[in-house]
Amino acid sequence: MPDRLDVAFLSLRAVFGPAFTLAFRLKTHGREHVPQGGAAILAANHASFLDPILIGICARRPVRFLVANDFYRDPRLHTVLRWLGAIPVGGDAGLIRSFRHIGEVIRRGGLLGIFPEGGITRDGAMRPFRAGASVLALRTGVPLVPIHVGGTFEALPRDAKWPRFVPVTVRFGSPIPVAARRNPSSEEIGALSESLRSAVAALAGAGA
Repeated sequence: MPDRLDVAFLSLRAVFGPAFTLAFRLKTHGREHVPQGGAAILAANHASFLDPILIGICARRPVRFLVANDFYRDPRLHTVLRWLGAIPVGGDAGLIRSFRHIGEVIRRGGLLGIFPEGGITRDGAMRPFRAGASVLALRTGVPLVPIHVGGTFEALPRDAKWPRFVPVTVRFGSPIPVAARRNPSSEEIGALSESLRSAVAALAGAGA
């Protein structure tokens, strides 16, 4: 029997996949870089509320995204985010509970989705990456898969009420292997964060 997250993921793809693909002329590159099995952290730029939906459609495996607790508690979003297995972080979200859920995803060989910028860009430019994704990767030894989502800022920027149906492209890059460290140094964390951001930026300039 498939678990609840598998059912939610399959439902998401079945309901939204064809419509979003047509509406946004969605193109996907490098999907083969997403591991077919085993744990990985998918790390992407963040320009729109559309980003997790489109990554979930393109990844072909269930992805549990980390979501700011403010959004998770929003009554308009809570039911859907909970149904999709989103993990609330920050604010008054329980730190221990969040790490327990993250650890469970990794132990079960799942995909964890993170937006290292820590929020949606307001001007379309990619912001500096925070350390969270790199810390998790170093402590667990799971690979980081860089992702660039292009076109979603033009389609639905943060303060827009309605989307514009412009072309959107999701590009997956080669996984960055990471060796587990019990206590990674600040230098290791910083270097990995910069490497990850550079990989995402390179995907942005990859062209068609």
